[in-house]
Parts: sequence; structure tokens; C-alpha cells
Amino acid sequence: MRRRLRAPVAALLATLVPGLGHAFLGRFGRAVVWHVTVLGGAIALFSLSDAGPIDPSGSIADVAAAVPAGVALPLSVLVGLSAVDAYLVARSEAAEADRAAATEAAIRRHAAEEDEEGDDGRDGRVGSGGVETGDGSGAGGTAVAASVGVDAGGGDPTGVECPHCGRETDAELDFCHWCTEPLPWGDGE
Repeated sequence: MRRRLRAPVAALLATLVPGLGHAFLGRFGRAVVWHVTVLGGAIALFSLSDAGPIDPSGSIADVAAAVPAGVALPLSVLVGLSAVDAYLVARSEAAEADRAAATEAAIRRHAAEEDEEGDDGRDGRVGSGGVETGDGSGAGGTAVAASVGVDAGGGDPTGVECPHCGRETDAELDFCHWCTEPLPWGDGE
């Protein structure tokens, strides 16, 4: 539930203060870029307009009325883009976390199935992430790595089993490229 609230909260914070939503997400470089862009745009637009100086000590309505439409509209668009970007970054992070959790669960499930079978001559020793630690032949776990879709050198998962058709598909996709059904970690909520 908390992960679902991050995107709207980040968008709201980015609307209130451009860059604050990105800082909330831990993207400080992106936060600085958005804040400088909106602030620089405001300064540039206001200096190019023929509006007089604004008294910030007045009421909010007086300050808003003193800002010309030629400045307010582009600034509103920049602030809106900042909020949309913060929302999309938060959604992307949530989808990536879901995808990683589903991939890890699929690898563990597949490794458990391989351990139960145990009739293929291996000694069944499995290390973290479901990669075989070795059977004394010097293979270094390449048999399990290839069947699970794990790169034996880096340990990054590249494929998982589709829950719909049972075929191995790319873990980076949100759908099975064999049966075109959405995978559980896809954005199709």
C-alpha cells in the first residue's frame, strides 16, 4: 500500500515545490534540475515580460493578479511537467521493484523444483539466488544458470517461466512473448 501512495505524494510535492517530489523519491540530481529549470524559467519569463515589480508582502490574490498570463501559463506547464515526471519516476520504481520480486520468486521456485527432482546427477547444493554451487566437476553452476535464465558470470536474471503457458520468457518484459499474456509484475493492474 505504501508503494502505491508514493507516486501521488511525489506528484503533489512536485506541484507544491518543483523538485520536492523528486527529492522525496531520493532522486536529488533530478530534483535540482527540475527546481533550477522552473525557477530559471520563471526568472527569464518575468524579466522578458513588461510587468512591473510584484510586492510579495501582499495577499496571495494580489500576487497572483500581478503575474501576467504570458508568464503564469508557461510556468504552470513547467510545474505540471515536473509533477508528471515525479509521478512516472515513482511508478517506474514501483514496477521495477515488483518485477524484481517476481523474478526472484520464480528463480527460487524453479530452483526448488530442480532440488526436488535431483535425478540428473547433481549433488543438489544450491547457493543464494538458486544458482548451483558446483558438483565437483568444475562446471560452476552453468547447468542451473542456463535453465533458470541466469547469467553465470553476473548472476542477473534474464528469463522466468510464464505462469500462463509455462514457457521461459524475458524477465524484463511485462508480458510473455510466447502467449502475449501479461505477467504478474506488469503494469496491467
